[in-house]
Amino acid sequence: MEETKTNGASAGNARLDPELLVDFGHQLRNQLNAIVGAAGLLSATATSSDQRELASVVLTGAEELAGLVDEVLDSPAIHSGDFELALHPFNLRASVEACLARVASSAMTRGVNLSFSAGTDVPKVIVGDSRRLEQIVHSLLRLAAERTRQGAIHVDLSCEPNEGPLKLRFRVRDSGEAVPQRVLDAAWSDGMGSADLEPGERLAALSLQTTRRLVEMMDGDLSIRRDNNGTAQTEVDFAFLAEASDAELDQHATLSGMQVLVIAADATERRVLAMQAELWGAPSTSAEPADAAKLVDAGQPFDLALVEHRKPAIDGLAVATELRSRRGRHELPIVLIVAGTLGPDEVMAADSGMVQATLAKPVPPQKLRDVMAQVGVRHAAPPVALAVEEVAVVSLKVLVADDNTLNQNMLRRQITKLGHTVDIVSNGREAVSAVEQQPYDALLMDVLMPGMDGLQAAEEICRRWSRGTRPRLIALTAMAGPGDEERCLKAGFDDYMSKPVHMDELAEALKAAAGFRAAPKTMG
Repeated sequence: MEETKTNGASAGNARLDPELLVDFGHQLRNQLNAIVGAAGLLSATATSSDQRELASVVLTGAEELAGLVDEVLDSPAIHSGDFELALHPFNLRASVEACLARVASSAMTRGVNLSFSAGTDVPKVIVGDSRRLEQIVHSLLRLAAERTRQGAIHVDLSCEPNEGPLKLRFRVRDSGEAVPQRVLDAAWSDGMGSADLEPGERLAALSLQTTRRLVEMMDGDLSIRRDNNGTAQTEVDFAFLAEASDAELDQHATLSGMQVLVIAADATERRVLAMQAELWGAPSTSAEPADAAKLVDAGQPFDLALVEHRKPAIDGLAVATELRSRRGRHELPIVLIVAGTLGPDEVMAADSGMVQATLAKPVPPQKLRDVMAQVGVRHAAPPVALAVEEVAVVSLKVLVADDNTLNQNMLRRQITKLGHTVDIVSNGREAVSAVEQQPYDALLMDVLMPGMDGLQAAEEICRRWSRGTRPRLIALTAMAGPGDEERCLKAGFDDYMSKPVHMDELAEALKAAAGFRAAPKTMG
């Protein structure tokens, strides 16, 4: 009996082991990736409405399961505070609509009307963590859908007056059964308080508790209340820095207060750019290339960086890379001002998100002002590079490194359907060897693989080949925990995709790799 208790305690500890949770999540997401990929391909090639409907059921179920996996596996880090939000500009309405689409099938099956409204003053683009916002909204919608057998679920999004950050209010109303008080008590307690919970309620309480913590991290609060008719109303408050990218704003007001960092090799160039920015109401700080990183390290709150690119006097791409290593990809928008015509490296930097805009000298003041207004953090535009040259869509040579045969087969089908050619290897060492043997435009590489893993392979490739002479490195990982994206980017990956991967996401990731074809590829 004593040995049984000891083994039971060990098993209980194993269930809480973070490394075990990571491995568990990795295996689950790998299988889900194959299911989502297969369902997507089936839906696209279905020849009858019945086939499309069945494929849609599989896809919806797999996406719901993926959301539950993320919610459960992320909850320890979120609850312990070992978690940071990844801030970037994104389309607010599109995020909410994506969440609605995920529950639409189950709602329609029950005859439940699903609707969404947004105030006219709600901005199109906000700065925040889109993935976590979608996790919150989807969790609340799922909670409503599970309790609503008939009637309606409505999401209302409004903007409220607030000094400082924009305050957005989400209201989710449904005509279903009210959330039991015991579930609310557990969700608002430090622990789970699960003794009185019925089967199925523990997950609801955990989901609400995780949602509440995420909302609090966004400087908001979550409240759930019931009206006299027994219906439930879920109310969520958020605070975000936001601006409507498509609003017709006065340009002087748009730049007012924007803190600009001007980096140029020539003192006259620095003075001209600084004078232009200050003329538009944007205080500026000028720096030589060698001093720029020190200013960022000192913690000065810059909203935008204007970086000259004029070799050999100044390598603006190197400066941008240095700044990006100190500030997140979307924390400091960078406008690259290039002397002469744009080459493959500059186009590639814009496509990859290393810089948010690329302008060729001479830059008309109106053009510079428009671009600054569009990409500045205080008046955020969508994370789409504003390069003045377009790279033609071409058939790419893609290498996939993944040790899971299901994922290998599915990725081969998906990439081929997108019009690209693909080779498959099973680990990081094979990936490095393949890059040695022939040029590839993109390398999609799993992170956890036997032998040399994806992180080690990315570091090796970046050490041996410079940007423009190597493939675009895309982390294709079944890990989706806090800090995973940052670890991948630090290792040298250019992009990050969390499994399960959808066709549209894969298409966008590969589209950015087209710029690598323009650069000559030489073996290192």
